[in-house]
Amino acid sequence: MFGRIPLDRDRRAERADEALTVLPRVRLPGQDWIARQTLTVRFLLASGLLILLTATIAGHLIAGILVRNATNARAASTALLVQRMIQPIAQELEVSAQLSDAAVAELDRLFAGPEVRQRFPYLEVWLPDGTVVYSLSKELVGKRFNPPDGLTRALAGEVAAQHADLQAGEHTERNFTTSYLEIYSPIHDKDTGAVFAVAEIHEDAAVVGDQLLQLQLQSWAIVAATSALVMAGLFGIVHRASMTIEQQRTLLKRRAEEAERTRDEVQELRKRDREASVRLASMNENFARGIGADLHDGPGQLLSYALLQLEPVRVARNRTARDSALHTVSSTLAEALAEIRIIARSLLLPDIERLDLDQIIARVIRNHEARTGSKVSFEASRAKPELPVAIKTCIFRFVQEGLNNAHRHAGANGQRVECKIVAGTLMLAVLDDGLKADQKPGGHDTGMGLHGIRQRVESLGGTLTFASREPTGTRLEMTIDLEQ
Repeated sequence: MFGRIPLDRDRRAERADEALTVLPRVRLPGQDWIARQTLTVRFLLASGLLILLTATIAGHLIAGILVRNATNARAASTALLVQRMIQPIAQELEVSAQLSDAAVAELDRLFAGPEVRQRFPYLEVWLPDGTVVYSLSKELVGKRFNPPDGLTRALAGEVAAQHADLQAGEHTERNFTTSYLEIYSPIHDKDTGAVFAVAEIHEDAAVVGDQLLQLQLQSWAIVAATSALVMAGLFGIVHRASMTIEQQRTLLKRRAEEAERTRDEVQELRKRDREASVRLASMNENFARGIGADLHDGPGQLLSYALLQLEPVRVARNRTARDSALHTVSSTLAEALAEIRIIARSLLLPDIERLDLDQIIARVIRNHEARTGSKVSFEASRAKPELPVAIKTCIFRFVQEGLNNAHRHAGANGQRVECKIVAGTLMLAVLDDGLKADQKPGGHDTGMGLHGIRQRVESLGGTLTFASREPTGTRLEMTIDLEQ
């Protein structure tokens, strides 16, 4: 029994862990929206709430302190005024529990003025036991009530101010509905300073309330202005830092995108390089086979024929037969030599390293016109960019192959070359007008082939396009970005 207790505990712990793992993650409302905002906006929200809370508490405390101090100051000034008016008259209360008729008449006269009565509508003089010995409300004179808190504090020598308790006996007696500000001022003996009576003056709370409300508004305005100033200063600092962070984040994002784009370009170039290597190897193999076939089918056959013609020379019985056989051998060897030179000319590249763009194209055109007897028009670019040898070689082979195709397939009709450089990009094109109706395609193929030209152009990052415009001719165009 006891051995199964740890096992049960382990199972309960595992169940508790599983329950915790399956609990969904609680997300607060607006959390996703806040996460998408900039640092400035998030700081503005957080600090705004914090400063608002702090300003509210501070404003409430400051306003309370100001109102309390203002009330006490007003009570002190009112008490001083009342003491000066009442204390000389009320001195007779030290020896008597009531005021004389002359004293009552004098107090009535002092508080009968409309300005004084408007500010101080009620006045009572209390004895320490809670008896009212004088009041502007004559029905209270001589009555005894429970001493209010203000009376108790005033008997201790303190000027007390409080709002009237409408449930107090002296107020229910008069059916008070307005909570006046009650100010209790102690009346001292002029010789000993002892408190022998208390004067209670009622002041209109509406007048006091307006002044206190204005004081509260001023205190709140000061707190709000100070909080706004602090908020603006902090916001400026954080906004500047946030802008710097956002700029750096944008720059990093742009660089990351550029790096990703460069990586894709590098991968694409690697792919194209591998494909070009395979195609180049295949092209070289085909090219070598083509040269071997040309040598075998052309000069090789002619040399074999010339070799066979040596036997007639050897067995010739007379001079005429021998000369005829020698002439056949000589013409066959000359024809074989001519074909060998044609093949070699297509393989060898002239010295073009010192030539500019237009001079290279002009050299190809002159060689083509000399070999074929055709005419080629040329629109020069009149630009002299610095070109590496690889691009110069590509230009030479491109124009050479394009003119060979135009001569072979279009009968040399309308051969022309266009060359221009736009925004750092070289655009070179070979055009023809197509084969006429009474012509037949012909000519000897001494070129490298369009497939080889395409490999050359693409290996340099360019493009090759071939557009047939039957029956108007064809356009072979090459573009290379010289800035790259």
